Amino acid sequence: MGDNADLERRAIDALRRYREALASVEEMEQEEAAARRALADWQGRAETAILENQLSPGRSHLIQAGQAIIARLQEVGLAMSEATAALDVAYRTLAALDEELGYIPIPEPAKPDAASAATRPEE
Repeated sequence: MGDNADLERRAIDALRRYREALASVEEMEQEEAAARRALADWQGRAETAILENQLSPGRSHLIQAGQAIIARLQEVGLAMSEATAALDVAYRTLAALDEELGYIPIPEPAKPDAASAATRPEE
């Protein structure tokens, strides 16, 4: 019985880590979408500047803005890769514990009494 309790505790912790990793990936997806929208907007402005033959200060600012957007996309891409790797590790851990236990324990909502507060893990 002690082994199952330990496995259940580890599975609940793995489920928490999986949820956190999933939230991180979702956040990175939103940031990537925003960066891609900014790039599309920048491309439109660049095309307009080329067609209108705008030079000097406006062109320099446009180039700098494009470089910043591309740098941001690269940062988000790296963060997305890291977040996806963390999600994969969390999933594999959760799947292994599911295989070992035969189920995924669903944590019960915390009760406001002192006994549950003493046994609940710190966040």
